[in-house]
Amino acid sequence: MAGDSEQVLGAVAHPGGFLVRRPELSVGVVRAVSRVSGLEIELLARRPLDRRNANERRRDTRKAGAIAPRTLLPAVDEGIDLRLGLLDESGLAHWRYPDSLATNSGDHAGGESGPTHRSVFRLPPAFDEVTLVLAWPEIGFPESVVTVPLPDRAAVERATTSIWDAPVAAVPTAEPFEHQVASWPRGAAIEAGTTAALPRVLHRGGRAAVVLTRLVAVGPDLLSAGLSSIAEGDVARTIAGSAFGPSRRSSRALGEAARIRTDGPGGSIAVIRDGRAHWLRAQSGSFSGGEGTVSATQDFIIERPADDVLDLLVTWPLAGLPDARARIPLDRL
Repeated sequence: MAGDSEQVLGAVAHPGGFLVRRPELSVGVVRAVSRVSGLEIELLARRPLDRRNANERRRDTRKAGAIAPRTLLPAVDEGIDLRLGLLDESGLAHWRYPDSLATNSGDHAGGESGPTHRSVFRLPPAFDEVTLVLAWPEIGFPESVVTVPLPDRAAVERATTSIWDAPVAAVPTAEPFEHQVASWPRGAAIEAGTTAALPRVLHRGGRAAVVLTRLVAVGPDLLSAGLSSIAEGDVARTIAGSAFGPSRRSSRALGEAARIRTDGPGGSIAVIRDGRAHWLRAQSGSFSGGEGTVSATQDFIIERPADDVLDLLVTWPLAGLPDARARIPLDRL
């Protein structure tokens, strides 16, 4: 079921980039949003490329005596990987469990990217600054205290708005683009990126909306984007039935670009360049639904346009949202 936070825009609470970089682990901010109702922060922790499996790494760490000491962590806790805590004014850490978690074992032999641990934490409202504690003692990563500047309450109140009321970036278009599939981009350390444009509602109609949840620059040539597609009521039930019901049929007779554009279950985006719509394949994604609601999230890697204006074609046929075009100016590097 789509949570309340998914349906509310907020202030960017952190521009992105690394909080901690150490030989055994780096931790960076993928997305951080401050709303009147709370602070949401998404972290990605990345370990060095290592050919050992998890059991071998754990055994070797213990053998080497490299387990980090516990000072703010209790002597025993239920965590087995990255922990996040809030440090109060008295110096006491209040440890939080992630609201969602995804792990990746990293590249195969010959690759460059090590195992990753991506987690979303929903925290109480915070303004001006917050002090976080990061810890993963089992791999030798010590407790690390980081004070993060935040928007003030007035800025958060101005930015907090429902996706059903916020301005819509895209405008309808009937331009006859030539449709093709965008080339598969190289990998990117999305936790190293910094904000290139603010989140916004890209497309909306009735009780369906496509939202750009983040857009960050990863180096000079790439962008990392997050897309959230949310629907309620009858349109949500139609999407759930079409996407996962017994009558589900992929459009096999269509070309790949048309399948990306129409099959859903969430919205689809293409980069417009030289009169062509280059449809993007998601790097990752998820779908959830309940009685009368559906929600899809997707991650994309996009080549940064030379003119620093991201020109997108946005559509969600299953939700009745036709093609619309959004031009998003990017912050210059």
